[in-house]
Amino acid sequence: MPIDLRETRLPGVGVKYAFRTAQGGRVSVILHIDGQREIYFYRRADDDEPTAVIELHDDEARQLGAVIGGAYERPKIIEDLEVALGELHIEWVPVPDTSPAIGRTLADARLRARTGVTVIAILREPEPVSGAQPDDVVQQGDTLVGVGKGGQFAAFRRLLADGPFGDDA
Repeated sequence: MPIDLRETRLPGVGVKYAFRTAQGGRVSVILHIDGQREIYFYRRADDDEPTAVIELHDDEARQLGAVIGGAYERPKIIEDLEVALGELHIEWVPVPDTSPAIGRTLADARLRARTGVTVIAILREPEPVSGAQPDDVVQQGDTLVGVGKGGQFAAFRRLLADGPFGDDA
């Protein structure tokens, strides 16, 4: 579930970002013009006073961001998935807004035949498409979930971005 990240400009100070946590709390981060960061944690979203405050220098904040983002440790579930797939990869590829594939079915686009990547799902609002079928139509804003070998995805992205499709293919 995507978070509702709110951004507020603080003239002369920097920028504040705030969001609610899944547990009902609230986190606010102030990025100061000088690189200083302040992180405020509120146990309940409607609390006036923070439960905890952390102040970080720019380099500390970047290091913490890398740790939180998983740059140093891969979750075990990802490692297990990689072992199960072997040479195959699963990638989420956003459809460019100007893609000539928009309005075409997966069958008409012939993405698998032309790149080797099989579209297994389509992420779209309001409802994702699991088990993508040949007659599913590519729409603006879609993200295609594909499975293939690593080297095949560059061709897949190029084809989505530039085509050609139909009679030009």
